[in-house]
Amino acid sequence: MQVPDWSFIVLPECVSTFNEARREGAWTVVRAVRQTGGRGRFNRTWFGEPGGMWATFNVPLEGEHPWGLLPLVAGVAIMRALRCHAIPGLRLRWPNDVLVGRAKLAGILVERPRAELASIGIGLNVHNDVLSLAGRVQDPPARLADLVPACPGVEEITARLAGCIASVFGEFVQGGLQVLAAELQRAWAEPRAVVAHTDHGCISGLFLGVQAEGSPILRVEGGGELVVPGREINRLEEVAPGAPPVC
Repeated sequence: MQVPDWSFIVLPECVSTFNEARREGAWTVVRAVRQTGGRGRFNRTWFGEPGGMWATFNVPLEGEHPWGLLPLVAGVAIMRALRCHAIPGLRLRWPNDVLVGRAKLAGILVERPRAELASIGIGLNVHNDVLSLAGRVQDPPARLADLVPACPGVEEITARLAGCIASVFGEFVQGGLQVLAAELQRAWAEPRAVVAHTDHGCISGLFLGVQAEGSPILRVEGGGELVVPGREINRLEEVAPGAPPVC
């Protein structure tokens, strides 16, 4: 797949970059300096103050692309874009978060506004004020400016990430999630105790990674491995070290 030329649209303010991007075509990035009504999974609020990267990246869908796997594809792209900074503790959390240790650096949400288009929304804390978020968000926040000396600006980060999304998406289209398996495995960092809350109850175990369709693989009590269908998981909760899993 040939790496495309992206079109960049920068808005001083909008409710959600998703709302603006749905009117655009593939290979368009819509970024807002300030986003007043950003949203995450399950319609959770995403705070979008100036200094952060609040952007939606439109990519084309052809045929039967498994677009539900794009949060994992975008996660690999973010890891690649930040690799040059060698950030200790940088990792992914299934299915759509980028963390540093236990603090959240970025979130990913994918929507499909049209049959031939997927919109990859990414919120990344760069220079924005995260201290004011204490107590207002589920995870403690991290920001790039506190992790990287001479931290790049939002514009540079957006352009670099667009290039990584294009290349990772191209690999995914050609070879499926399997071609990204090694990078994903490294991105999980290590097995972690989790509780998968599903439509049928909850399952606790050690998160080992994902299989070819993107569903989590857990090592459950007794040492066996269980694939939990991703479509049935409402929430995958990490358990703090030493804390008992609670269903």
